[in-house]
Amino acid sequence: MKKGIKLLSLILAVIMVLSCAYIAGVSVSAAGEVVRFDNSVTKFSEVYCYLYGSDGENAEWPGEKMTNTADDIWSYEVNGAYNQVVFSNGDDVKSADAVYSAGEKLATPSGAEDGFTVEWSNYVPKETETAKPVEKQSKLKTGAPSYTYYCYDDAGWGSMNCYMWNNSPKAENSGWPGVAMKKVDDKVWEYTTTTKYENIIFNGGGNQTDDLTTPTDTSIYYVGKKSWEPYSTSAVKITSFTASVDSPSYLGVSVVLNAAASSVNGGLTYKFSANGTPFYTGNQSSVAWSPTQVGTYKLTVDITDSKNESATRSITMEVKNASALVEPFISAFSNSLKTNTQIKRNSAVAFTLSALGGKVGTNLLFYKFVVEDPDGKPNTAYYTTNNSYVITPTKLGTYTITAYVQNSYNDTVEKTYKYTAVDNITEQSQGDTTPVPTQPYTGGGGGGTQGMLGDVNSDNNISVKDATMIQQVVAKMTVTGYNEAVADVTRDGFINVKDATQIQKFLAKLIPSL
Repeated sequence: MKKGIKLLSLILAVIMVLSCAYIAGVSVSAAGEVVRFDNSVTKFSEVYCYLYGSDGENAEWPGEKMTNTADDIWSYEVNGAYNQVVFSNGDDVKSADAVYSAGEKLATPSGAEDGFTVEWSNYVPKETETAKPVEKQSKLKTGAPSYTYYCYDDAGWGSMNCYMWNNSPKAENSGWPGVAMKKVDDKVWEYTTTTKYENIIFNGGGNQTDDLTTPTDTSIYYVGKKSWEPYSTSAVKITSFTASVDSPSYLGVSVVLNAAASSVNGGLTYKFSANGTPFYTGNQSSVAWSPTQVGTYKLTVDITDSKNESATRSITMEVKNASALVEPFISAFSNSLKTNTQIKRNSAVAFTLSALGGKVGTNLLFYKFVVEDPDGKPNTAYYTTNNSYVITPTKLGTYTITAYVQNSYNDTVEKTYKYTAVDNITEQSQGDTTPVPTQPYTGGGGGGTQGMLGDVNSDNNISVKDATMIQQVVAKMTVTGYNEAVADVTRDGFINVKDATQIQKFLAKLIPSL
């Protein structure tokens, strides 16, 4: 009888073991299977998968990081046999222990609080195997609308991510820090998505922008300047378009416009205009403009390359009358070497600050120049009525000059300029653009050699060379062969940028004659 009981017990034990093995086999993972987790509820920035069972664990807690494959569905390829799983953000929020569900299953969380449960369901990809293939690089559905955003790394971050989101309904392009952007040009980064988002943050190198509103047109965000600017997708790339003075400016102030651009096609042509009226067309990227009337001007540069690809950039300049200006206004800053960025070591150079305003009290303006050498050591500076200051740089490197101007009521404005001290100056001199007074044109007289009006280089031809020579004289550059008697083409008693503009208008056939 005892032998029969023992035999029966042995049979029952074997049955139980086989039964458990069968049950366990239903819920035990196999290497190569994929665990999926729907992160649209929890909104973890990263999702971790911790698997364990009789064979041990897939990794130490919190397991291994999952991959955001598509539509916030995170996946992880199993590396062994496990029957329990825990999902977490890798830190303080995790699911309750769940029985692993084998096969093509998707775990959907019940909530985002610590200890949430998951419900398993069959996983159905949104794109079937018969879907039309797309290019792997773009990851965009064929025919779907796309939105492209650009970022300019003028702060030296070195890398760039794009994080985008909507507040209502809540959605994001990826967990923080977003999607890595593609570098398409020097300092230019690009990101394309098929979803339209309202908000955007650029980040990289441990830095990030403020919360930004996505632009509705093709713009590029300069992370250093913290501003959106128009962006052209043509071969012509305009990196900057600046004016030598800030708005508002004043009558009598020559504004130097500088455009920086490039194109792989070469052969750039610049057309500068004010309120739609061109005043210069040629290969010069820097021109002077002097308004003759008060008002608001849209200053535009249109740049075209050798293959007729083009780009446009504009700035707005308000022009006022300075006759009753109380606060000082810095109209120009120049030096005796007539350079923009370089000065010579061990050579004296005089800096001159030109200013308007001060129509209060004594009607005097007072000036101060603070100069920091390459080591950051400043000079001892005081206010005087002298608007020039002489220095002799003794060290190679950058000298920072902050120029101040103050009226008799102590209203003060300032501007900072940087010059590099070198042993040999290599940049092209440009100088300032202060109008040069002269005698009115009298048909070839006025103390100069007679000649054709506007033919200031005396080559018997009116060309852009004459306009350029006038600009050089206005900028106090040294020129040869200059005929002052025929330079006042506007006949207003002054030689200034208006005369160069008048020649340019004549060459562009905007006026019939000089």
